[in-house]
Amino acid sequence: MNTLQANDQCEEELFFVPGCLGTCWYGKYHYLEPFTGCEHDCVYCYAKGRSDVLTKIAAMNGQFTDPQIGMDPEKALAQIAKEIEKDPNIHTIKLSRYTDIFSKKFVANGFSYSVLKLLAEHPQIKRIIITTKGVPNEQILELIKTYPQKFSYSAAIKPTAKICMETNVPPQEERIRWASLAKKAGALVTVHMDPLIVGYEDTEEVLRPFFAKLKEADLNRVMFSYLLYDYTIAKNIIARFGQEFFAKLKENYLHNDRQILPLQQETTYYALKHEVKLESVKRISSLLNELGFEFVVCGLKSSDKEDVSDLKKCSHVCDGKFYA
Repeated sequence: MNTLQANDQCEEELFFVPGCLGTCWYGKYHYLEPFTGCEHDCVYCYAKGRSDVLTKIAAMNGQFTDPQIGMDPEKALAQIAKEIEKDPNIHTIKLSRYTDIFSKKFVANGFSYSVLKLLAEHPQIKRIIITTKGVPNEQILELIKTYPQKFSYSAAIKPTAKICMETNVPPQEERIRWASLAKKAGALVTVHMDPLIVGYEDTEEVLRPFFAKLKEADLNRVMFSYLLYDYTIAKNIIARFGQEFFAKLKENYLHNDRQILPLQQETTYYALKHEVKLESVKRISSLLNELGFEFVVCGLKSSDKEDVSDLKKCSHVCDGKFYA
C-alpha cells in the first residue's frame, strides 16, 4: 500500500468514538483521537497492543512512538468539526484512549491548540477532559483561561521510585508546574497516579515527598489506580527490567485474568490480588486523609463487586465523575 492509499484509508476513519460500556459516566461521552500513536513509550502502555491501533499504524507505514495525523491537519480539523455537526450526542470529550493531546510535536506545531480551540469554541461541546503525561504551552493555557468551565485537566503523574516505566515524558517537576498553572487558569485539575506499582510507588517513603510537592503547587485532588498487565505488557516489562523483576511483581497478582470491559476481549488483564490491593489502598488513603487531599481510587480496575465493596470501607471509590 502506498502513502496516498494509506492516507485515503485513514481519512475514512472517524475521529470520534463513543465511550465504552462499563467505563466512566456509563459511556456517555466520546473519545477523540486527533492522531494515532504516542511518543511517551511507557512500558505498561496497553494501546501498543490494541488491534485497531496497530491497523492504523500499519496503514500509515508508521511507528506507534511517532504519532501521526494521517491526513493534512486542516482537513483533519474540518472533519472533526463535521463529525460534531452531524452528531448532537457529541458533547463530552475525552482526550484520549490511545494518544496524548500534549504530544511534543503537536503542541509545538500548533495542532494541539487548534483541536482544543475548535472544541472550546463550539457551543455543542460542554466538557473537554484531558488526560496527559505531557505539558501544554502558554497559548493553550490562555485558551483554558478563556473557557475554564469547559476544561478538566487530569495530570498523569506518579511519585519518584526506584523503577520508572515511563520513557519519554517531561520531568515530574515540569508536569506539576503546568498542572498548577492549569488550575490557576480555572480548569478542574486532578493528579492521576496511574498505574501505581505496588511495593515501589505506594510506600510512605516515596509518597510523602510527592504529596508535599503537590501541596506546595496547590494541587489537592488525587485519583489513583494500579497496574494491570497482559501478555504484551508482561513482555515489555521483562524486556526492560528482566525476568527476575517480573516474577517478583507477578507474586502480587491473581492467577487468572479477567475482561475489564464488556464486548471488548482485548481489555483482558491480570489484576492485583484483593488483599494486596486493599492493603495498598488503606496505606495511600490514610496518608491522603492525613494531608487533607480530596481523592478517590479508580473503581473500574477493581476485580469485582465484592472488591469494590471492601474498598469503600477504607477509601473513596470513584463514581466516574471525580475528575470530570
